[in-house]
Amino acid sequence: MSARGAVAQQQGVDDEMLAKIDDYERSDLSPEQQAALRLADAYLSAPAAMTGATRDDIARHLTPLQIVETVLKVGGYSSDKVMVALGLDLDEVRPFTL
Repeated sequence: MSARGAVAQQQGVDDEMLAKIDDYERSDLSPEQQAALRLADAYLSAPAAMTGATRDDIARHLTPLQIVETVLKVGGYSSDKVMVALGLDLDEVRPFTL
């Protein structure tokens, strides 16, 4: 399990929800939740490669404020990737909020 998954479970997320997130495109999550996850995936993988159709879909389900908030949170949550890549990840998982 990832550190983020462990933190999510500490905050009350169960295995069923984690499974839905892993396969969100085929899950019963709301269209808004799926759009937020689609945005997070695009941001983390190749933001410049996001298609116009994906941008339109995200904008159809999320307000501009929700889009900005999602990008800022994903940026904050992913800031540990450098530490993980260097093998300097913390042994203890400490949740944080933005």
